Amino acid sequence: MSVEQERAAAAAAAAKAAATADNGIQKVFVTGSNIRRINIETASPVQIITRDELVRGGATSLTEVLRTISSNVGGVDDTRTGGFSAGASGLNLRGIGSQATLMLINGRRLAPYAQPEFQTTFVDLNSVPIGAVERIEILKDGASAIYGSEAMAGVVNIILRENFEGLELSGSLGESGKHDGRQQRATISGGFGDLVANKFNVYATLDVRSRDPMYLRNREGYLGTQNWTDYGYRDNRNLYTFPGNLYWTDKATNTFKAKSLGECRPDRLVPASRLLSAGSQGTVCVYDDIQDSNLANAGKTDRIGLTTRATWAINATTTAWVEGMLHRNKSTSSGTPHWVAGQVGQPTGALPLSHPQFPAELKNPDGTLNTNLIGGNGTVRVRASLNDFPGQGQRNVTDFNRFLVAIKGTVGKFDWESGFLSTSSEVKSARSSGLLLKPFVDAYHDGSFIFGNSAGNEALLAKILTNSASGFKSGVQQIDGKLSGELFALPAGPMSFAAGIEFRRESLSTNPDPLSVAGQLYHTAQSPPGFSNDRRVASMFGELNIPVIKNVEASLAARFDRYSDYGNSTTPKLGLKWDATPKLMFRGTYAEGFRAPTLVENSTDVRNAFIGFRDPERCNAKFTLGCSDQSPYQSGANANLGPETAKSQTLGMVWEPANWLLATADAWRITRIDEIGTYSLSNVLNNPARYANDPAVQITRAALTPADAAAGATAGEITNIKSLLTNVAVTDIRGVDIDLKGKFNLGAWGRVEPKLSVMYTRSYRNAPSPDDLQIEYAGTRGTPKYQANLGVVWKKANWQLSADAAMVGKMSAKDDFTTTCTFEIQGFPALCGDIPSFTTFNLGGSYSGLLGMKDLKLSAAIQNAFDRKPPFTPFDGAGYYRPLHNAMGRYFQVSADYSFK
Repeated sequence: MSVEQERAAAAAAAAKAAATADNGIQKVFVTGSNIRRINIETASPVQIITRDELVRGGATSLTEVLRTISSNVGGVDDTRTGGFSAGASGLNLRGIGSQATLMLINGRRLAPYAQPEFQTTFVDLNSVPIGAVERIEILKDGASAIYGSEAMAGVVNIILRENFEGLELSGSLGESGKHDGRQQRATISGGFGDLVANKFNVYATLDVRSRDPMYLRNREGYLGTQNWTDYGYRDNRNLYTFPGNLYWTDKATNTFKAKSLGECRPDRLVPASRLLSAGSQGTVCVYDDIQDSNLANAGKTDRIGLTTRATWAINATTTAWVEGMLHRNKSTSSGTPHWVAGQVGQPTGALPLSHPQFPAELKNPDGTLNTNLIGGNGTVRVRASLNDFPGQGQRNVTDFNRFLVAIKGTVGKFDWESGFLSTSSEVKSARSSGLLLKPFVDAYHDGSFIFGNSAGNEALLAKILTNSASGFKSGVQQIDGKLSGELFALPAGPMSFAAGIEFRRESLSTNPDPLSVAGQLYHTAQSPPGFSNDRRVASMFGELNIPVIKNVEASLAARFDRYSDYGNSTTPKLGLKWDATPKLMFRGTYAEGFRAPTLVENSTDVRNAFIGFRDPERCNAKFTLGCSDQSPYQSGANANLGPETAKSQTLGMVWEPANWLLATADAWRITRIDEIGTYSLSNVLNNPARYANDPAVQITRAALTPADAAAGATAGEITNIKSLLTNVAVTDIRGVDIDLKGKFNLGAWGRVEPKLSVMYTRSYRNAPSPDDLQIEYAGTRGTPKYQANLGVVWKKANWQLSADAAMVGKMSAKDDFTTTCTFEIQGFPALCGDIPSFTTFNLGGSYSGLLGMKDLKLSAAIQNAFDRKPPFTPFDGAGYYRPLHNAMGRYFQVSADYSFK
C-alpha cells in the first residue's frame, strides 16, 4: 500500500463517513470542503496531526502541540502570569493575528475566550482537553467561503471521537530538570453500545491536569537574572527595590544624585550612573525582578474537562447525536510586588518635603527646601518595591462549554445534516492583595507610611488591603443545515454540490470590578465600564465540485453573510487540481475573506494599563534613564472601525515518487486590507513624525527640563500613551510550505516513519496605510523566515521510539529594517546582528504488553531533551524572546495507559 493510500485509509476510518446506497464505496468529509469524496486530496493544502503525533513527545495540552507547528507564529501564550488573559492560549497562523484563524470542533465553531487580551479575540486552546481529541486537521489556505468569512489565514479543525466502546485509563507525571513545573495528569474514557448491533453508542472522556509554577530564577545564566553585563548588554535590574531609592538633580553639577533608603545586599549596590544617566552621583540598590520576587514565570494551572457524545442510529439512513463538553481551567499566579513611583505625574507624586524620609541634606535649618542644592524640577523622586506588603495575586477561572444536537441522513444520492450549537466561555478573574488608592496616597503624603517600616505600616495595611473580581462571558448560538450530493453526470465524472444555511448569534459581556472602574485600586489600571454587545449573522453557502476533463477537477464555492451591524459580504473561492499522473498532482486556490470587527473591537472598551518601553529620545549613550521606562497606557475599541478584507492564493503540487515518500509543496500569498490593529509602539517612538497627525495614537510628554536636556535627553518624560484600534494597515505575506512524509519498511527491524514540515516566509510586507510604502518584516524580530518540524518514529511490535524537533529560524535583532537598531542606540551594537535559530528536540518511547498485559502501555518522554537554552536577546524584562522561544528547559515525563476491551 502506498503512502497516499495509507493516508486515505487512515483518514477515511476516522472521518465522518457514510457508505453510498448504490455500491458501498465509502466517502469522507475532508477539512476544506462540505462535499463527501473518495479521494482525500483536494485543491487545498491540509495538514493532519494524528493522535499518536499529538502525545508521543509528552504533550499534555493542545497548546504544546499547535503553538510549535511550522505554520504558527506566536500567538497568545498561556505561560504568562500577567495580562488580561493569563492562563489562556491562542494560535496565530501565518503571523497575521489570532482573529484571522478560525478554530472548529468537528467542523463547527467554538466560543472565543471571554476576556480579550486588550482587543485580541481568540479561541483558547486550553478549552479542549487533549484526551478527547482524535486528530487535528489544519487547512492552510483561505476558507472563508466554506466555514466562515473571517478564516483568512486558515482553519484548525479539531476532530473528536465519534464513538467508543470499552474503558481506557491513562495517567502521567512530569517535572522539569530544574525541579519546578511539576505536572500530574489523568484521563479516563468509557463507552458502550455498538452502532450496528445496538443502534447506539455513548461515551465520555474525563481529563484532569495540574501543573505547578515555573520560575526563571531556577534557570542558569541570562535566563535567571536581569543583570546582563556578562552577556554584552547592560545591567537591566531596576530601582524598584526594598525599601527603596531616592534621586534628585544636583544643582551644582546638573546630574542626578541618588541614595538608597536602607540596607542593601553588596551584590545589589551599584553606582547610580549604571541605571540613571552618565555622571550620576551616589549609589542605588537594584532589584532583579527574576531573582528577587516570588513571581512565577509560568503560573499554576488546574484543568478538568468532560467530553461526551451519544449517538443513535435511528434507521439505516438516519443518525442523530448529542455532544457535550464542559471544561474548567484555573490559572493562578501570586507574588507580584506592589511598587511606588514617586514623581510628578504619578498618583503618589514626588516625595513630599514634609515626609520623614525626605533627605535632610536638602533642607534648610527651618525645614524649607534648599534651592541652592536641588536643581531640575526641584523634586525628589522615589522608586520602591513594597516587599513587606503581600504580593498581588491573580486567579482566572475559565468555564468553557459546548453543546450540540445534530441529525444527519441520506435521501437517495443526497446527504443532509442539521444541528443546533450552543457554546460559551465564562471567565471570573479575581485579584488578591490589592491596595486602595486614596488611603495609601494620603498616607504617603502625610508621612504616616514609611518605606521599609514593616511593623509600623501594619495598621495602614489592614485598612487598605483589598480584593477585587471581574467577570466576562462570550457565547455563540447557531442553527445550521446543509445538503450535499451528486447533481448529474459529466463526461469526466459526476458533478457534486453542497449547499447550506447558518443562523448565528454572537455575544460578549464584561463586568469589571466596581473598585477598578472607579479607579480606586493603587497602580492597577482603571477599567472601563462594563458593556454588553451582540450581533446576528445569517449565512448561505454553496459549493460545486466539477470534473472538467479527465484528471482535472475544479471546485467553486461562495458564501454570503449578512451581519446585523456591518451589512453584507460575499466571499468566493476557486480551486483547481490536475492529476498529471497517478503519482503527481498540481493544485491551486484563490479565495477572498471578510472580517467584521469583533464584539470587543467595536465596543466602548478602552483599557487602561501600564506599558514598558524604551524611549529613544531619552535613551542614548549619554542619557540612559529612558532605556527602561513605563507609562500609563490606553488602548482599545473604536466604534468607527470598518471591516477587514483579504485575498489569498495557493499554488502547489503533491508528488509520490515512490511508495515510501509523499511530498507536497505549496506557495501561498495572503493580502489583507484595512487590517485592524494598533501601531507598534517602538515604531511610533522611533519615528514620531510618521504618526504625528494620526488620531489612532497619541504620545503625551512632560516638558523637557533644563537638567535633563543638559544630561543628554532630547524630550521630556512620557506621561501617557494612547493607542486605539484602527483600520491601520495593508499586509502582504508570501511564502512556501514544504511537507515530506515517508514510510520505510525494515522487515524484521520494524518500520521507520519520518515527517518534515517547513514554512518559509519569503516576504512579510506591511504598510501603516494604503498610501504608505510597505515595510519588509520577514526576518525581523518576531517574524522568522523559517520554521520547521521534523519527526521520526520507529515501530516494531510492542515498541515505539520517536524523536521530534521544532525549529524557529534566526531573526534579526531589529523590529523594523527601516529604523536604527535599538541596541545600537543604547550603545550595544554587537547585539544588532541575528538572534540565532532555536531548535528543541523531544524524545519519546513506549512499550506495550509488560508482564504479559497486552493492553498496558508504558511511555516516557523528554521534552527539550538536550536542554537547549533560547538564544540571548533582551526582551520585555527577560533575556530571551518570549513570544516564540521557551525557557522551560529539559522536561521529563512518564505515563501509563491501560485499555479494558
